[in-house]
Amino acid sequence: MVEIIIAATLGLFIGSFLNVVIYRLPLSIDTNATIDLINPKRSFCPVCKQKLSALELVPIFSYLTQKGKCKHCGTTISWQYPLIETMTALISALIVFMFGATIESGFYLLLAWLLIPLFVIDLKERLLPDVLTLSLMWIGFIYQMQFGDLQNGVIGAMAGYLLLWSMYWLFKIIRKKEGMGYGDFKLLAALGAWLGWQTIPQLLLSASVLGLIFFVLSSTKKDQVFAFGPFLIAGFLFVKLSALL
Repeated sequence: MVEIIIAATLGLFIGSFLNVVIYRLPLSIDTNATIDLINPKRSFCPVCKQKLSALELVPIFSYLTQKGKCKHCGTTISWQYPLIETMTALISALIVFMFGATIESGFYLLLAWLLIPLFVIDLKERLLPDVLTLSLMWIGFIYQMQFGDLQNGVIGAMAGYLLLWSMYWLFKIIRKKEGMGYGDFKLLAALGAWLGWQTIPQLLLSASVLGLIFFVLSSTKKDQVFAFGPFLIAGFLFVKLSALL
C-alpha cells in the first residue's frame, strides 16, 4: 500500500510536468518559437503570462483552492490540467499495484508517461513530436532486452513503420493526396518495439475499428483531417492489456 501511495503521489507531480510538455512542446517546434521545455524556467499563466508561485503549482490542490481560475487574471483554467494529473496518478498507482516496485514496473511507468502526452498532443494539435515517439521506441528496445526479445522488438518497429509507410504511399498514389502524417509511422514503430511484430496487425485493426467508429459517430466531415495517433495508442493498450490479463 505504501508503494502504491508513493506511486500515486509521484504520478501527480509527473502529471503536472506532462501538462507543461503538452503545452510547451508543440510551441517549441515552431521555428520562431520563444518558448521550450526549459525556457522560461518558471511556469506561467498562458493568458496573463504571470509567473506562478510554488503553491500555484501543487497538483489538484492549487486547482481546487483557486476554484479553477488564475488568481492573477481570473481566466478559467482548463480542466485538462487536473484531469492529466489525476489520470497520471491513477495509472502510476495501477502499474505499481500490478507489478510491484520492480524494474519492469519502472519501464511501464515510462511507457505511460510518454503515451499520455502523445495522446493529448496529437488529439489537440495533430502532431506527434519525434522527441516523444523516438524516446518511446528506444525505451521499448531496452525493455525487450531485459524482459522480452530484442530481435522481435526491432522487427516490430521496422514492420510498424513500413506498414503505415506503404499504406501512405498506396493511398497517395490512388487518391493523389496524403492520408496520414509521418508521425503515425514513427508512433507505430515505437509501439511495435514494445509489442513485437506478431501483434502489429491486431494493433492496427483495433486502431482502425476505433477510428472508424469515431468517424461514424462524430460530426467529422468526409474530407476533414482527424488525429490517428490516439487510436493507435488505444489499439496498443487493448492488445497489451489483453496479453497481460
